[in-house]
Amino acid sequence: MNRIPGVLVRAILLVLAVLLPSAWPAGVARPDLVILVVAAAALMGGPRTGLLVGLVGGWLVDLVPPGAEPLGASALTYAAAGTVLGLARRYATASPLLPWVATSLAAALVLGVRAVTAAAGVGRVVAGELLWAWVITLVVAVLLLPGLIALERWLRERRWA
Repeated sequence: MNRIPGVLVRAILLVLAVLLPSAWPAGVARPDLVILVVAAAALMGGPRTGLLVGLVGGWLVDLVPPGAEPLGASALTYAAAGTVLGLARRYATASPLLPWVATSLAAALVLGVRAVTAAAGVGRVVAGELLWAWVITLVVAVLLLPGLIALERWLRERRWA
């Protein structure tokens, strides 16, 4: 079983998910595209896949400027969100809304940790921006999540994931 193509596709998606929001104008709330990649991988691959993809995605968020403070907080947050999303894998086919709802809760978890670390004096976050970032992430999830899940299914059918 050759998993290198699947790992490569996920790595490219994570790098794009970290870099694309930097193209948004300054002062505009940005969607969290990393959680969408983590959600698709976790919902199709389970908790272990969600943990690994979340960990790598979080490290990228931590390392790409402006980066997150403290270093590693995003990695742990995305890893936890990926694990929880992976546990919802068996229920993902119960309703077409369930992946979106699970992803919205995971996005709230990630943004909530950012708010807590900012409240502790580490990092800079404006509460209004967090709310708008969550809303924009949910809107983008409606558009992108089905395609990302379809890509994960395609990788699984080819035994690449």
